[in-house]
Amino acid sequence: MLIAFTDGRRRVCGPCTGHGDPYACPRCASPRSYAVRGLCDRCTLQDELDAVLGPAAEAPDGQYARMRTALAECDQPRTALNWIRNSYSGRLLASLAFTGRPLTHDNLETLARSGTRGDAQTIDYLREVLVAYQALPERDELPARIERHLARVVERCPEHALLLRPYVRWSLLPRARRAAHRRAGLKHRIRWAYTRINLAAAFLTAMRERGLALADVTQHEVDAWLASGPGTHYEVRDFVVWAARRGHSRDLLVPHRPKADPEGLDEDSHWELLQQCLTDTALPLEVRTAGAVLLLFGQHVTRIAALPADALATVDGHTVLILDRTPIRLPRPLALLLTKLTRQEPPGGWAANSPRRWLFPGTRPGRHLSSTVLARRLTAHHIPVRPARTTALVQLAQDLPPAVLAPMLGLHVITAQQWRRRAATDWTAYLEARRGERVGRQATREADSRRAALDGGPQQSEVPAPGGVSDVP
Repeated sequence: MLIAFTDGRRRVCGPCTGHGDPYACPRCASPRSYAVRGLCDRCTLQDELDAVLGPAAEAPDGQYARMRTALAECDQPRTALNWIRNSYSGRLLASLAFTGRPLTHDNLETLARSGTRGDAQTIDYLREVLVAYQALPERDELPARIERHLARVVERCPEHALLLRPYVRWSLLPRARRAAHRRAGLKHRIRWAYTRINLAAAFLTAMRERGLALADVTQHEVDAWLASGPGTHYEVRDFVVWAARRGHSRDLLVPHRPKADPEGLDEDSHWELLQQCLTDTALPLEVRTAGAVLLLFGQHVTRIAALPADALATVDGHTVLILDRTPIRLPRPLALLLTKLTRQEPPGGWAANSPRRWLFPGTRPGRHLSSTVLARRLTAHHIPVRPARTTALVQLAQDLPPAVLAPMLGLHVITAQQWRRRAATDWTAYLEARRGERVGRQATREADSRRAALDGGPQQSEVPAPGGVSDVP
């Protein structure tokens, strides 16, 4: 702490003036914390960990001991101190240590299923902290969260268990895992599965209230249920198609949810935004990088936010970005941006304390930045997310076949084919317009001929004949 002045009015610390530092921690001589009394943040954290974990951390090879060591040595002790003192998940850890309950995924999952949804969120946050500090091994969160939600829905609607369980385990889970392998955001895939489970249960409940089993449901009931609810009801198509294929129902038709055609940017605006992202140093670095990836490769924001640091690599001396399976050689300006982003110090909080690195680190332990937050930052700097993605995908689909585009960008091959069809030049509208012009010219000539016959003399037509020039100026 700078506590004195020299003759030249320069601020100096206590030892430089020949006096002790009254603001030094009495244990380690580090500067005291302004948030605690008498000690620095790290020494206070060690005392707090001894009080919270206590005898549970005495075994050197146990999870509590590893957790204590990791928290005591973290980069920003004040973040860990505030967490263990003030958060619900920190109090839960203290409760588990007091009872001596082992820290395992099974025990935490049992607590999550027996409590409320708020309790489950607290337990999931504690799990993230334990995994980030390697007190617990990593696990595949996607099936665990989906199975937990399925158990809750079945508990509310036990009469639908025989249909919901096979639907989730043999249809939803495999597709959710495939999407996770394509680096789609975990939160996005969980929400995707939750929506379909909830709608399947709601549809079955509505049909049961009408006295109908699933095998007796007709197209009329399906149409009435779709018309009576919001547009999200159309997502029940996934369950209805599965039930018909497995012989649980008739062949029922649920159209895809109506969506407006995607609107893109004009070519000049698209390249101006890309140029701005690559060169404008006034923009935040994460906005420039995310905007350039969006405008150049048409990646969804959920996938941009979930890019790990090792997605950027070097192959044969060239910087590449791995979005799915195919390394993409980057242009030099974008390569420099991504390299600078990986070397940037992570922001404070759990992002600095977590050992796992992301291109866009978030505030939760071991997690990346939320796609919602990233989209808001892009929008705040006048980068329209959906039009930019549409324009980029259309331009890529014009140059690359679906078989190349899909593994490069992490798209499903059917999705790549749809973008290819949207990008393909369609001459139908042009031919129809030309046909309409010819019909209009023919009708005008016939009308002029009729007027000339009625007036008794020839009239000049305002529409020139094909190959000729009109005398009307």
